[in-house]
Amino acid sequence: MEEIRLKKRRRRIIGFSVLGAVVLLIVALIIGCSLSKDDKDVKEGEYKQVEKRTIVNSVSGTGVVSAINSEDITSQRFGTKVNAVYVKEGDIISSGQVICQFDTKDLENQLSEIRKSISQAKDNKVEQDSNYDRRISESINNRNSNINETEARLNQARLEYLEALGELDKANQNYNDYMADPSHHAYDMDAIQLEMLIESRKSNVDVKKNNIQALEDNLNNLINSDNSNAYDAKNSFDDSASNNIQNLEQRARDVEKAIGECTVRSTIGGTVTTLNVKAGESFNGGTVATVEGVNDLLVEAEVSEYDIADIAVGMKAMMKTDATRDKELSGVVTYVAPKASNSGSKGMGALSGLIGMDASGLSQSASGSGSTSATYLIRIAFDEQNPRLRLGMNAKVSIITESVENAISVPFESVVEESNGDKYVEIATNYNEASTSDGKIPFEKKKVKVNTGIRGSYYVQVSGDINVGDYVYVPAAEGADSIDEIMNMMGSSAGV
Repeated sequence: MEEIRLKKRRRRIIGFSVLGAVVLLIVALIIGCSLSKDDKDVKEGEYKQVEKRTIVNSVSGTGVVSAINSEDITSQRFGTKVNAVYVKEGDIISSGQVICQFDTKDLENQLSEIRKSISQAKDNKVEQDSNYDRRISESINNRNSNINETEARLNQARLEYLEALGELDKANQNYNDYMADPSHHAYDMDAIQLEMLIESRKSNVDVKKNNIQALEDNLNNLINSDNSNAYDAKNSFDDSASNNIQNLEQRARDVEKAIGECTVRSTIGGTVTTLNVKAGESFNGGTVATVEGVNDLLVEAEVSEYDIADIAVGMKAMMKTDATRDKELSGVVTYVAPKASNSGSKGMGALSGLIGMDASGLSQSASGSGSTSATYLIRIAFDEQNPRLRLGMNAKVSIITESVENAISVPFESVVEESNGDKYVEIATNYNEASTSDGKIPFEKKKVKVNTGIRGSYYVQVSGDINVGDYVYVPAAEGADSIDEIMNMMGSSAGV
């Protein structure tokens, strides 16, 4: 059995090989005939008239139609139930329109409790202020009463001091009168008693004097006292109570703001392209919806690091989309990223630089780059908005990095470069005569040295002893003459 299967497999392989060889031979013969016919015509060469053209260099590729105004509508609510959703993806909404409503029950309960605390704090402050004012008033009244009482006692003490001085003077006078009698002596009992009375009167004067000083000091203290301790206590309480009330009021404002934010509104007008909420489910924060303006569109594209240095804001661009058919849309580069993108996030192929192209060929070629090199985001604004454009459409883009208008140009195949670097073209000096002679009169050619400038996809700018209207010789392109060349032209699909 195994041998039979192997024989069948060999026959299939041989059959496929023969079939492939036949197909290849047929293709080779067809291409060979075509090449032979074209080679006969083309190898004779042709003459092209020198004209003035607009030639440009450009960077071309694909981009994506995006919105100029795009906004992610976000919310910080986490774990909050979504009560209602008022839009759906694809809806066109206006700025300020409600997108969804989150549940506010818990926030409203919280706000109610905070407001109760604010009311209680304010009532307590009023009550405590009243108590402090009452105590301060009582203190002031006590002070005034003490001042009045001390002043009365001081006046009485001064009177008693004057009486004590009078009694002392009287005692001194009695002693002096007694001692005026020659018969009396200081050691007499009466003299001793009079001296003792004088000492007693002196002591009483000192007591009265000290009492006056004490009352004066007490009065000064009462007068100078300003109840500052009571006022300080009241001010300290007021500061603490006011700060507490302010904090509660700020918390209330925060909760009120959070309640307001539970009604999520769009900040711009446009189309709802993404919606991340669903009624009845919990929302865990982040983007509620993405709204993109549909009236103001642009093209975003990624440019390879090889070409980004050639692109600048203000450069003109031409674009095509399937929706706008063959119509070329003009625009201008409005943004060039200063930093490489992490990746082509919008699925855009990086724009690739071309050698150049003619103005008539703009936006006709576009190729995504398979390179893994860094890419840079650019934005291109349309000169005029087109109603056929929609978000997410692919656009072929050609950014004009260099251009020359009214350039004297010739097909670049007509320019021959010599080994020393000089360039020339061959001009037919008898073109009008020879072209109408059916080959009877040969073309006469002369070499004209030229300098080349900007090169397009087919034409190149030239200068030198060459004029508009001259006819330059364009050599024929060489055809493929071997099977290897045919297979190379056909690529990997030509293999058998």
